[in-house]
Amino acid sequence: MRLVVTVICFIMLSVRTAFADEPRQPDLASFHSKLKALVVGHYPKAEVTLKDRVIRFELHTRKFMIHEPLPNGEWQDAVETVGPRKHGVFATLELRPGKYSGMADLPYSADKLYFTMRVMAPYSAKLDHHLHVQLKCPRNVPAGFQNEFEKLVGDFDKHVAIPSK
Repeated sequence: MRLVVTVICFIMLSVRTAFADEPRQPDLASFHSKLKALVVGHYPKAEVTLKDRVIRFELHTRKFMIHEPLPNGEWQDAVETVGPRKHGVFATLELRPGKYSGMADLPYSADKLYFTMRVMAPYSAKLDHHLHVQLKCPRNVPAGFQNEFEKLVGDFDKHVAIPSK
């Protein structure tokens, strides 16, 4: 019995020590609040959510079947993609550790026929994280929205806090 208690205490101490050494995760609550104010200012009925390290907002979306060109010039089969309808918007913003290391040269915009997709990944040395952003807007996006959005996203680390231990 004494051995069992000793083993349990050792395991609990090990788990507690492991969690104590983990760095604190950045808190997106303030950034979420600023982004929500911007989005709702242009799209009053948009839903803006924060779950884990992902902020998502959407209004008037649907599923589209999108064909993408292959490197050899042929077209791939259509892939189902969520995007905005007229007067809608759709975006995901995910806080990821380190610098962006994907293959695409960011930022870039792509015409998806039904909407334009803007992809960005601004990096914060202070947080050692980047914000992976996909913004999908139709052609009739409200004046000023994209510029204000890109400015806020570019300065995201000013609105993200690292909780103290």
